[in-house]
Amino acid sequence: LHRTSTPLVSYRHRHGMSQSSNTPRKLLLKLRAKAWEDLVFCVDGFKSIWREKGFAIWGAGRDGKDFLKALSPEVASRVVCFVDVDLKKIEQIKFYYNPSVGRKIPIYHFSRLGKDVLKPNSGNHKATFGRIDKSYAGSNLIDITTKFDQSKTNGKQLRTPCMVHIPASVKKMPKKESTKNVDNNVDSFDDEFLKTLPVVVCVAMYRTNGALESNVMSIGRIEGYDLWHI
Repeated sequence: LHRTSTPLVSYRHRHGMSQSSNTPRKLLLKLRAKAWEDLVFCVDGFKSIWREKGFAIWGAGRDGKDFLKALSPEVASRVVCFVDVDLKKIEQIKFYYNPSVGRKIPIYHFSRLGKDVLKPNSGNHKATFGRIDKSYAGSNLIDITTKFDQSKTNGKQLRTPCMVHIPASVKKMPKKESTKNVDNNVDSFDDEFLKTLPVVVCVAMYRTNGALESNVMSIGRIEGYDLWHI
């Protein structure tokens, strides 16, 4: 590429006449989902990562559900679970069901995806349970360090310091989950299996004062390999 002294292309935006602003949100999502399937899920280099065990969708809200519905049936069948920070979704709703998918997909706390998360350095934790609070810029975050698989990083060991809302009690959460009124038709998975899943993030980035980015970093995935943002 070479710089030029004069613009080669000019774009004029007219209110109410922009094709991009008039394009439905769900259509854009469907196009992004199709592009992700073609460029990631169906590419030979990624098949073993995404197809063999399936993958998790980060975000059990509107965008995560719409992403699932935008996937082709074959790809949608490989979705193992949703992960989120909302306790209501995790403890009360517990799963998402859509007739087109044909099964109930469980909703877990995102920390269950963590590959090798060390214990927080601080002993004074707010009971935020990973929740994202947009009203403050990280004053109550705690330090953790994540390790990445050296085989996926050209032999280099990466230790990335980050900040995340995970109280120590979260590590024990799977053992404390209530079994009352649990639907037997909902699949359940152990933490060791969940730690191996690649992840698609369906939550808008850079809108939470860094809290979401820290939570995503804490699970120890490599962006562009086993972590993708839609």
